[in-house]
Amino acid sequence: MIAHRYSRPLVFGAVLVLLFLTYLSLRPEYISRVQFPTPISTGNQESNNPQTQTPPPDPASNHKPAASTPPNPSDPHDLHPPIYNDSPALLSKIGKVTVAANKLNSPTIERALRSHDVQNEIHGYVHHIASNEVVGSLVEADSKGMPKGAWSKPAYLLSVVVAELAKKEEDRLEWIFWFDADTIIMNPQTPLEIFLPPTNDANVADVHMLIASNWDGINSGVMAFRIHPWTVSILSTVSGYPIFLQNRLKTDRFRDQSAFQWLLEDPDSPLGKTKFEGRHNWATVPMRWFNSLPVNNAFMKNGTWLFGKNMSEDMFDKGTNEVYNDGHGSKINPWKVMRGDMVVHFAGSTRVRDSWMGPWLDRCEAYLPEWSNASTQKRLVKEVKDFYKNLPYQWEKEKKLAEQKKENQKKKQEEKQKEEKKKNEEEEKKKNEEEERKKKEEEQKKKEEEQKKKEEEQKKTEEEQKQNEEDERKKAEEEEQKRKEEEQQADKEKSTQTAEASPAPQAISSGNKSQETKVVASTPATDEIQATATAASADTATGEAATSTMSGLPPP
Repeated sequence: MIAHRYSRPLVFGAVLVLLFLTYLSLRPEYISRVQFPTPISTGNQESNNPQTQTPPPDPASNHKPAASTPPNPSDPHDLHPPIYNDSPALLSKIGKVTVAANKLNSPTIERALRSHDVQNEIHGYVHHIASNEVVGSLVEADSKGMPKGAWSKPAYLLSVVVAELAKKEEDRLEWIFWFDADTIIMNPQTPLEIFLPPTNDANVADVHMLIASNWDGINSGVMAFRIHPWTVSILSTVSGYPIFLQNRLKTDRFRDQSAFQWLLEDPDSPLGKTKFEGRHNWATVPMRWFNSLPVNNAFMKNGTWLFGKNMSEDMFDKGTNEVYNDGHGSKINPWKVMRGDMVVHFAGSTRVRDSWMGPWLDRCEAYLPEWSNASTQKRLVKEVKDFYKNLPYQWEKEKKLAEQKKENQKKKQEEKQKEEKKKNEEEEKKKNEEEERKKKEEEQKKKEEEQKKKEEEQKKTEEEQKQNEEDERKKAEEEEQKRKEEEQQADKEKSTQTAEASPAPQAISSGNKSQETKVVASTPATDEIQATATAASADTATGEAATSTMSGLPPP
């Protein structure tokens, strides 16, 4: 909790300490160009002679630096161009800054920096070169296998700017140019001063940064900064980007370049929320001024990335209108290097850097007149003058384009929201219809189940009723049978009792039988007994007949 609370003050304090130490290390008496301890190879040429080093100029002194040694034709490592002017150059008010750490600390990069050294000697540029990283692992956590050192760029630039601002105004540099270490100065005759905004034009007096742009947007491989507090604000923000905007690192295509793109072009960035969105403080210049590329297109028509493989002979650009057949046609893009351009930049060639930069370094060190000459300066002077003259109109045009873009984005957003709303409504409608359908199906199913249940209950009731009727019928039959049996039993018992009550018949002779009968029949008691016996006999016969019928047997 405590560490989290004081993390920002601690980081800020560490940055201040770093800036103070850098200021001490960059005091004039300590400034010097990079020194190469071993001879530098110049392509296919070989030599056992040690490299002749030019003593570094003394920036603290107020006089011209010592003259460089004249070119030595017998020394293949002498990189002075044939048209090299042996007269000493005054120290310029422009400086250069580069980081050559980690994988950039290689013989190929050393050769590239020697091409800068020639330009520095001709025009008197102090070149600050860092051979080590100047930031910790905290801001390099996004590297994900990519070469480290990208965030050393804004940090080292910031330290140089702060160190210059700490000097007296008359002792300061006025501008510094950042150059990636994988840049080669093809035309050292071109001075950097030629690209700066005019000092007598109030319309561009607040331009403090120059940066070029290609198909990927602004490119931070080469850019210029005025020694100004505005620059400190910009570089401080970019330096803190990987710490305070770590979530953006997950989607950024680049590292420090993405940070510059966000800060300069995103309306939600701190600069975008200032007056005029800070647009009057920086200018997007043509790529060929100081950031030309060795390809007309970085990707072939089929999507193959050219810097993903070694450079072949037919890919070695001639600096003319003739282009490599990449499937895109013969149209010349505004970033392709042409003869006489000051710089060629091998951005993105890390894994195949030697195969690409080697032949170009051989060409550079040959100082061919079609590449290294001062004739392009006249064209550049006019081009730069026209550019800054039209820059306010360009800003206005860009502002309108930005507003139009913003309006288009707003319309697209509104259309997208409408489409999403319509889609949601359709989905909701479909969902409701589906729910209604399911509800109806459930209700229908419920009705059918209830109907079925009702029918089953009715059937069950009918069966129970039928069973009850059958049971009642059987019960009635049983009761009727029982009653009849009881009646028969009663009749039988009555007959038995009657028979027992009557006197036993006496034997008579056959001769007197008819006479006896007549006597009995004529007696009233005899008539009553006879009638009773006849009725009992009839009832008995009827009961036996009924019993025989129920049992299925014939009556007796």
